Amino acid sequence: MEVKDISEIAKERKKGQRRIDLYRRENLETWVLIFPPGDVQRMHNHPSDRTYYVLTGKGIMKGLNETHELSPGKIISIPAHEFYEGSNPHDEPMVLLGNSHKATPEDVAKAGGQRNEIDDKTGKRVIFQHGGGQDMGVLADW
Repeated sequence: MEVKDISEIAKERKKGQRRIDLYRRENLETWVLIFPPGDVQRMHNHPSDRTYYVLTGKGIMKGLNETHELSPGKIISIPAHEFYEGSNPHDEPMVLLGNSHKATPEDVAKAGGQRNEIDDKTGKRVIFQHGGGQDMGVLADW
């Protein structure tokens, strides 16, 4: 077993760092996601299911056809391949505890990559083979 103190780990985050990985196991990943005031994620999806539990703060989780207010104690489940974006229009940081199972090769193939975003300028899907961030996305027609 391994025990970690999320409040201590969050203090060590680098400026601009939204995600802090806690555990990366063979079949399960767990992380903390921090949304500073005014922060907005791009609309995106993943090839595996995700859950987020609100530890502190308030924010919004928006899908293509729905919007949900988040506050401490709420948990949200996002199915694989469903597009969503998180945002924090409030004055205090929102901190989420997230987890997901590792995507199967079939899930990744269905998605076309590890992460997909919607390009603001073209409205087309941007496919990231390695989860976004460091690799360059490729525009896809749809």
